[in-house]
Amino acid sequence: MVTPSRNFVQNNDKFDLDDVSSSVPQELNPCQRRAYLAAARYKAVLIAGGAGVGKSYVVGKIACLYAEHGYRVALAAPTGKAAKRIEQIVDMPAQTVHRLLKYNGHEFARNEESPLNCDVVIVDEVSMLDVPLCYRLFKAIDFTKTNLVLVGDHNQLPPVGPGNIIRDILSNGLLPTVILDEVVRQAGLLKENSIAILDGRVAGNTETDEGRKSWYLVDKYTEQTDILNFIMLMYEKILDEKLGYHIVNSVQLLAPMKKGLLGVDNLNIVLQRLIQKKCHGVDVDDVPAGRRPRFYLHDKVIQLRNNYDLNVMNGSIGTIESYDADAGVYTILFDEGETQVERDDMKDVALAYALTFHKSQGSEYECGIVIVHKSQSFMHHRNLFYTGVTRAKKTAIIIGDRWGIRNCAKHKITDRRRTFLSLEGFPREVAAG
Repeated sequence: MVTPSRNFVQNNDKFDLDDVSSSVPQELNPCQRRAYLAAARYKAVLIAGGAGVGKSYVVGKIACLYAEHGYRVALAAPTGKAAKRIEQIVDMPAQTVHRLLKYNGHEFARNEESPLNCDVVIVDEVSMLDVPLCYRLFKAIDFTKTNLVLVGDHNQLPPVGPGNIIRDILSNGLLPTVILDEVVRQAGLLKENSIAILDGRVAGNTETDEGRKSWYLVDKYTEQTDILNFIMLMYEKILDEKLGYHIVNSVQLLAPMKKGLLGVDNLNIVLQRLIQKKCHGVDVDDVPAGRRPRFYLHDKVIQLRNNYDLNVMNGSIGTIESYDADAGVYTILFDEGETQVERDDMKDVALAYALTFHKSQGSEYECGIVIVHKSQSFMHHRNLFYTGVTRAKKTAIIIGDRWGIRNCAKHKITDRRRTFLSLEGFPREVAAG
């Protein structure tokens, strides 16, 4: 459906809408077609939808529409990983929103006085965009010259920072909105089962074909130690030998929280020891209670906050390639490229064999392993579960106990964030009247 915003100014100055309507790519389904036309018709539009509805595909078509008419396209996303993903899908350069706005760690060079120099800004993964950054983005757009296309999954977790932009736009009709709700045929069983979680249903193991499957439900473990032992068994023998996945490059373990036996902190310590021994023959030192694990060559790591001096963004995943002990400098191959990180800056780097669901947003993995156990039930709700399984591109493995898994899918959470994103909060060129 297309929801027209109250008092919203239509924009017909960039396209002849009759020509656009007559040349919509035939492969788009009716929902995608409406999104495509809305992006040509309005100065700003939100395209929302769940897993498997073809958001990225239609975004690529929209970007091509603007580019083919000679317009300058700026692609962006809240994190480096998400930007890299949309860049690969659309085959156009993309960057983080911070980089788009030329943030140097202290101020934004792109602002109301120095707006973005492009004809359309397309921002993916808008569910991760918090209010302060969204405000800066809107302020940097001259809506008399530049259009805005926001894209996101309204079923995912809200941003770590304040606000819930995509929810507020949807619930208050702040922008023309197209909701993609038709799962494309090629989405497959993985996407179908992921979407079923939003209805409170958890699919079982229904695939009968031999070989690797797209969906595994392992719900027989009530004890945390049994789950931990099974995870170790998977990394030791199953993931690579039976499923054909590289246990570092292709697999990501996800958990709801950081603390506890099944928390990310402990899982990273366990997996570092296992993977270093299995892949590199290295015996990892024990980690004293309350201390961070030391880093080793080939460790999978994540940047925890933006470092503009190093040009490495929060959420970037990397691999430690070398360490110069005399200089105290690590060489890490991040998403953005090879980076020299001094020992003092490693406080903002952590192991990334296991990640929280929040940290995984905006990323995709060939195989995603999702822990859902009753011991973490106070954090459980279906959108958390959905966010976890939709990180998987080919295979999702859900591990836990039967009650915990089903309780997580059944539990709806009411977002208690109180925000005031109203028409007055939008630039006057966007919200007229």
